[in-house]
Amino acid sequence: ADLQHHLSGNLEQYVQRIKMHDDVDAPRRVEHFGEFRRYADAVAAGKVLERAGWAITVDRHRITHGRLIAARTTTVDVETADRCTEQVFAAVTEHRGRYEGWNAPVLRSL
Repeated sequence: ADLQHHLSGNLEQYVQRIKMHDDVDAPRRVEHFGEFRRYADAVAAGKVLERAGWAITVDRHRITHGRLIAARTTTVDVETADRCTEQVFAAVTEHRGRYEGWNAPVLRSL
């Protein structure tokens, strides 16, 4: 999927989180995912994101493939989600990977 698809998904996720009474302005661990045909490409994308302050995990997947998780503590409001999505999407696609979206726990507002 292209970047615009993921950005519109961020707005949808925001609406769902509001309905679940998520405190979208509360920082929490947010993980973004990338899939790569070559493990080395996943490692290269991870290095770019690490320099930008992300915590990176790269695992082998199907012997030669790589799976990247880029994590940081942040809020899940639309503006922040879009900025993080754009940054990870750029690094993943620059290294021939496929951006797979993000996930974060729901933190109920009191």
